[in-house]
Amino acid sequence: MSTVKSVAVGVELAARGTTVALIDRHGTILHRLSARTLMGRPAIATIEPSLRAIETMLSYAHAGGYKVRGLGICVPGSLDTERHRPLLVPTLPSLNDFPLCDFLEARYTLPVRLHVDVDAALLGEHRFGAGKGCNRLLFLTLNAVVGASLVIDGQLECTAQQYVGHISHMLVASNGPRCSCGRHGCINTLVSLEAMQKMVQRALRRGEQTSLTQRLLNREYFSPQLLAEEAERGDSVSLQVYGEVGRWLGVATTRYIDLFEPHRLILGGDALSSNDLILNHVRRILTTHSSSHVCTLIDVVPARLGSDASVVGSVVSLL
Repeated sequence: MSTVKSVAVGVELAARGTTVALIDRHGTILHRLSARTLMGRPAIATIEPSLRAIETMLSYAHAGGYKVRGLGICVPGSLDTERHRPLLVPTLPSLNDFPLCDFLEARYTLPVRLHVDVDAALLGEHRFGAGKGCNRLLFLTLNAVVGASLVIDGQLECTAQQYVGHISHMLVASNGPRCSCGRHGCINTLVSLEAMQKMVQRALRRGEQTSLTQRLLNREYFSPQLLAEEAERGDSVSLQVYGEVGRWLGVATTRYIDLFEPHRLILGGDALSSNDLILNHVRRILTTHSSSHVCTLIDVVPARLGSDASVVGSVVSLL
C-alpha cells in the first residue's frame, strides 16, 4: 500500500456536536462527517451517533483503498494520561473517567490517541499550520473558554499544569468581574466569548448607541462574526469591546511570554477568527506597553487551520 494512501480518522467530541474527518499525511481533510452529541445520557449512549459516524468513515476509507493508521480523539476538558481516558469534561460529564481509549481500541482494533482539544489544535498548527518549523511554540485560543498549550521541540509541555489546558480561572485582574468560582478577574471573565457578550449587554443597559441593538432585536444570535461586522462599520460599542478584550489578552499574553519564552505565539479560536482587531491590539501592547524585552521579539500570528485545527491535530502522532 502506498504511503500516499495512509490516513487517520480524527474525532472532535464537543457538546455542540462531533466532527469526524478522514485526514491524510499532509493534514488534508479528505472527507468529513458530523454527528449529534446526545446530552444527559450514559457515556456510550452520548457518543453513539459519533460511533456510527466513525464506522461510516471507516467504510468510506476501506472502499477508497486507504489504510487507516488509527483514531485521534480530542475532548474539551482534562485527561487522566496514565489511564488514557477523559478526567473532567464539563460539557460532557458522562465521559468523566470513562475508559474511552480502551473502548474504542477494542471496538475498532486500531490505535487510539486522546488529546485535550487545545493541545490537539496546537499539534495541528505545529505540524501543518502557523507553527511549522518553530521549536518553541505557544498557542492561546479564545472560544467559550480560554485555552493554552505549549510545544517544545515537537513535544507538548505539561509541567506547568495551572497555565496549560483550559485556563478559565487563571487570575489576570484582581479587580475584574466576579467569576463563577467566586474570585474576581479570572481570564474567562475578561476575554472569552461570554465576556464579550456581557460587555455588549452592559453597554446596552447604559443606553449607549450601537448598531448591534437592531440586529439583536431582529433575533440574530450574538457571535464573533456579528461583532466583527459592526466593528468594521465603525460601531463604537463593538470597537470598545475589541479594545477591552485586546487589552486584557495582551496582559495575559505578556505573562505567558515571560513565563515560557516562546519563539512564536499563535492566537486562535472563534473570537479571533473574524478579523484582526484583537490580534492588532495584542501586538501593539507587546511592543509598546510591555516592560519585557522578550515580548517585543515574539512573532505573534493568527492560527491558520481555523476550526479544523483540533481534529487535524488529533491524528498528528498517527501519520
